[in-house]
Amino acid sequence: MVSAFILIMSKTGTERSVIRELSKLEEVVDVSVVYGDYDIIAKIESETLEGLNSVILDKIRALDEVSNTSTLIAV
Repeated sequence: MVSAFILIMSKTGTERSVIRELSKLEEVVDVSVVYGDYDIIAKIESETLEGLNSVILDKIRALDEVSNTSTLIAV
C-alpha cells in the first residue's frame, strides 16, 4: 500500500466543492481544510505507485477548481 498527502490550492471560494468531490474518491481516506499556503490536505492510498500517480493526475488535478498541488509520499 502506498500512502501520500496531497496539499491542494483551490480557486477562491471553492474549498467546500473540492472537498465534496475528493470525498467521493475511494482512494481518499481523509480530507481537511488547512490554513497557510495551501487550502486543503488529502490523504490518499493506492496499491501501487502507478495507481497513486493516476489518482493525482487523472482525478485530483483534473478538477477545475484545483489550481496547484504538492505531493508528499509517506515512507
